[in-house]
Formats: sequence, C-alpha cells, structure tokens
Amino acid sequence: MDIHNDVILSPWQETWLREFHLEKQCLIGIFQGNEHDVEVFHVGSTSVKGMISKPIIDVLICPDDKTEPETIASELEGFGYRNLGECGRPGRFFLSSGDEPGKTFYVHVCRKDHQVAQDQLLFQKLLRTSPEIFKGYYLLKLHLADAFQEDRFEYREAKGAYVAGILRAYRLGNSSECSEHSEATEKGL
Repeated sequence: MDIHNDVILSPWQETWLREFHLEKQCLIGIFQGNEHDVEVFHVGSTSVKGMISKPIIDVLICPDDKTEPETIASELEGFGYRNLGECGRPGRFFLSSGDEPGKTFYVHVCRKDHQVAQDQLLFQKLLRTSPEIFKGYYLLKLHLADAFQEDRFEYREAKGAYVAGILRAYRLGNSSECSEHSEATEKGL
C-alpha cells in the first residue's frame, strides 16, 4: 500500500487523536524553542469522530502575525518534514512526514484568516454538527474510494467539489441547501 497515492479508507480510530496530540506537543516544542507563537489544529476527516478516512492525520498550523508561514515551513524541514511548497495556494505551505498508516502527517501552514484555514475549520465544524452533512460526506467518500481507488487526484478533486459546494451554501446562509446538497449526494450514490 502506498499511503500517499492509494485511496484506501479506514474506519475512524481513537489512536488518530492520540497521534495528533503527540505530534502537536512536538510541534509546539519546536516553535516555542524558536520563540514563535502558533496555533495547532487537528483538521480533516481523522479529526471527526466516526468519519472514515485515509489514515493520514491533517494538521493546520497558524503562526501569529510576527512569524511568516514560510519561516514555519522552513523550520519544519529541519525536523524531517518534506516541504512541498504552496501547491497552487499562495500563502499556504504544505508539508508531509511519515509513510505509515496512522502515523503520517500532512501539515498545512498558513495564517488563520487564510481561505484554506477558514475552509478546513468550518467544514470540520459542519461535519461535527450536521448529521446530514456528515452522512452525505461519509457516503461520498465510500463511493469515490471505490471509483478512484488508484487515482488520488480524481478522488481529491471530486471530494473538493463537494466540500466547496457545502461551504458555499453555508456561507450564503443556505443551511437548508447544505442539507439538500448532502441528500442529493446520498441519493445519487
């Protein structure tokens, strides 16, 4: 199994929370030692109890206004993280560490007001508070994993379109449209 490229989902595991907290403590130690103030969040599907996920833990690091995200990304390279740059999202740096299920981390470094951070935190909130959105996303991921088992790009693109639709409807104040979008996805599978 290639954890980075194969689309193989796992049931939610309590160990993902523990692994995140251990990594968070290491990260905070790194940044405190370098006198940087950061906020560290567990985001993505592994942060939502009951959600199926690729066994990769997503971490969002938001530095304070005195520290550039690029500085944080560069410092993480010194601790073994692979810096993949902005990956088409200016102001957000993407890094990875590990190749083992449940102990692999994808790290997003950007300001808390950056669109990537805002989207990750809002979608996490919606998954945790809306049973309809949770169920629709769960079923979508099952369908996409089956359809794109060896095509991570297509899996990610289709998932991203769904998330963008939910976030757009929510931000426009159409919470009922969010539910309808989830229900339509569920019926279409």
